[in-house]
Amino acid sequence: MIRLILHLFLFLFLSSYSCEAYRFSSSDQKVLNSFWKYAEEHRLGNLPVNERIPSIARFFLGTPYQSNTLNVTREELPVINLHELDCVTFVENVLALAFLEQYNQQSTEAFVQNIIRLRYRNAEIVDYTSRLHYSSDWLYEMQQAHLLTDITQFAGGIPYSKQICFMSEHSQKYPQLQKDSSLLKKIKTIETAINQRTYYYIPKDKINEACNKIKNGDIILITTHIKGLDTSHLGFAWKKEGKTYLLHASSKGKQVMISSLPLQEYMEGIDSQSGIMLARAAKTLAE
Repeated sequence: MIRLILHLFLFLFLSSYSCEAYRFSSSDQKVLNSFWKYAEEHRLGNLPVNERIPSIARFFLGTPYQSNTLNVTREELPVINLHELDCVTFVENVLALAFLEQYNQQSTEAFVQNIIRLRYRNAEIVDYTSRLHYSSDWLYEMQQAHLLTDITQFAGGIPYSKQICFMSEHSQKYPQLQKDSSLLKKIKTIETAINQRTYYYIPKDKINEACNKIKNGDIILITTHIKGLDTSHLGFAWKKEGKTYLLHASSKGKQVMISSLPLQEYMEGIDSQSGIMLARAAKTLAE
């Protein structure tokens, strides 16, 4: 009965939006059908969530990189795209799949609901500002929802004191903010809230010292020197032969891939990257 009510609620919720927002394209349906088979072969349903994550992330290896896939509708809608990924949608999709109770076609609606809970503040879609644009804000909200745990300080992180204001000070980069001044005001309020919180990060020259506390599948949020911006990239930790690599949707590599160098060495070659924040899945969305 509870499952029937949940399905009815999800149907009514999604029906208030354009079908294009959540209906799977043939390409996406093909990916999802392949994933159900993959999940069965790897018995993902028998694994704890944190052990599912690296296996699911690996499923997407080779998926083409594509930026700006969420801004394809006039209104803010729960867009689904599994066949093209950027660093954010890659992490979202992997976690949304990892948090499923079952792995079959009947879980499609639950997957969409998971995307909504991971992408939007309080799982509510009001407007463009409902989306969690800043990764540090996303991490905070996921903790409030008891979905992720910020383990940065535990892994040796130090205070990350930075004024976040990139979106409001570069509103010309965001058409939605240009069209509606009320949205810009909301973004400024969100930035103020972020700046009142305490965050931690691990400087990139200290990452190797923290690697013994990083587990396979932990979420890596890469901080940046860019003024007003908290992070510029994210992905998953991939452990190999005692070293930590980055499994991510790479704009440079044009696909989902594993970094050829261990994480610290990879980041040392990118001047704009300053360090990392770390998160770990805390529980399933169904609990």
